[in-house]
Amino acid sequence: MSEDFRRLAFDLADGQMAGIAFGVETANPDIVFLHATGFNARTYRAMLAPLGERFSVWAMDLRGHGRTTLPAKRWGYTSWRRHRDDVIALLEKHTGAPVTLAGHSMGGTTALLVAARRPDLVASLALIDPVILPLGRYAMMELPLAPFFMRHTLQLARNTGKRRATFPSRESAVDAFNGRGVFKTFPREMIEDYVADGLIENDKGGFKLACAPAFEAATFAAQRNHVWSKFRRLSCPIVALRAEKHSTFFADAAHRLASVRPSARIAIVDGSGHMLPMERPDRVRAAIESAALLRRRDARGLD
Repeated sequence: MSEDFRRLAFDLADGQMAGIAFGVETANPDIVFLHATGFNARTYRAMLAPLGERFSVWAMDLRGHGRTTLPAKRWGYTSWRRHRDDVIALLEKHTGAPVTLAGHSMGGTTALLVAARRPDLVASLALIDPVILPLGRYAMMELPLAPFFMRHTLQLARNTGKRRATFPSRESAVDAFNGRGVFKTFPREMIEDYVADGLIENDKGGFKLACAPAFEAATFAAQRNHVWSKFRRLSCPIVALRAEKHSTFFADAAHRLASVRPSARIAIVDGSGHMLPMERPDRVRAAIESAALLRRRDARGLD
């Protein structure tokens, strides 16, 4: 497999944030992409690489994932605000102009949180089936110890916590994942990319998941994100995609976003599931490119 990307590593306060880059190396990226829970930037290589023909693109490993070395502590991990703050620190320290911030699932939600908190850093948003739950579920998450209990009662978190974490080789991991579970709709090439940065060597001569199952489970349960209250704070152009099946971008949230930001471009991708970038990379690339072009149009004052 050819490596059509460059490696990135940026120093933050408590470690390094790693990533990969596509396109011409410039002082400031056009697009910064954030991955879903449990994955890593390289998983999206095949989808993102063609964007490098027109844009400078960074794809980053969030805390607890891939090659990033920021500490992945579960104590006090009740929301994705720590990921928001990491991305803000990255953009503040290592970019010089607002970017198109794109993300899938947790990455999309994190992008939204960044834009709401620091609109000066985000020129446009591309949200790919972000996790935006019904308002009532966020209210439930505010109950005492709710995120902790969700780690043990939410079926997705429980199953994740029990997943196999070690493999004798990367090849055996690819074979184990191929055609199974969440990877069922992944092309084998994308599984190979996931494994390349999603497994690290352990002290027994084999490999272990870079995103530990216990941390991944805690991430699924860390839903004190108050996303609904952020919609009105968004001021940049927005392009959003919803999966037709098993979407985490609930319909009432999409309607709310459309009512608050009528200019937002929101579309349902027919026949797709939550793993949109793997199932319909063409539609996801088009959405990210649209957001990047809207960013440029805004910069020229034509909107």
